[in-house]
Amino acid sequence: MLALRPMGPGDALAVHELAERTFADLGDRMHEPVPPPRPPGPALVRHEHQLARDPDGAWVADAGGEVVGAALAIERDGLWGLSLLVVDPRHQSGGLGRALLARALEYGGGGRRGGIILASPDPRALRAYARAGFTPQPSLTAHGSPSGTAAPPAVREGGLEDLGLTERVDHVVRGVAHGDDVVALLRGGSRLLVVPGRGYATVGADGGVRLLAALDDEAAADLLRAALASVPAGEATRVDWLTAAQGWAIGPVLDARLELRGGGAVFVRGEVGVLRPYLPSGAYL
Repeated sequence: MLALRPMGPGDALAVHELAERTFADLGDRMHEPVPPPRPPGPALVRHEHQLARDPDGAWVADAGGEVVGAALAIERDGLWGLSLLVVDPRHQSGGLGRALLARALEYGGGGRRGGIILASPDPRALRAYARAGFTPQPSLTAHGSPSGTAAPPAVREGGLEDLGLTERVDHVVRGVAHGDDVVALLRGGSRLLVVPGRGYATVGADGGVRLLAALDDEAAADLLRAALASVPAGEATRVDWLTAAQGWAIGPVLDARLELRGGGAVFVRGEVGVLRPYLPSGAYL
């Protein structure tokens, strides 16, 4: 009764709900803070964008009409990325995740130039991506309620007129522009912050960093401080994917009184650019 099939528009809400319960289960198992449930709106925008840009990279596992697994892969000018891989806790450790990953890796040839996977600390995920030929860059996560942080004057609100800046910065930092992935983030409710000529960040309504890239460490740190300053008072946030290359981010998160803890890893293979200063997008790498 279990079959892999291409994802369709009617699967979007089911994939969102599957991801929510899968990551909540992972947080419980890893004794990590579990964020409150996310509204489906931004995820539905993400899946709409996925099916428009990368329909052949979107797969689900169907068990008698119930979506119990999903793999979403994207490809941008030869750079491949794993946007999502989730398996319902009831169906884990039976080879379903491996089968979904194989389908995702087939898309775009797994990246002619290079590939990126953002891995949770789940040992099974770390093992699977290492065996697939990706090299891990272990990362930290900063978590907590920011305090004592103000937005630096160098940072301003951005808009669609700043897409040229995002593309120029992306080409330097990772070799490939996000392009309309940034537009999708804004459609999903994120704001765009920019340091003119030097960097940008997309920030959720909760102040969480969705994506950050800059040409220098100072601009990146200013963007991160501005994002942390926008978190509503008393609410928690997290900054993920703090690899050894992102030392510029440690000062801002510690100044905001966030707690550092072990995270997962950024897995890479091939040519992916310097990836610094950079905090990747979970959806768009």
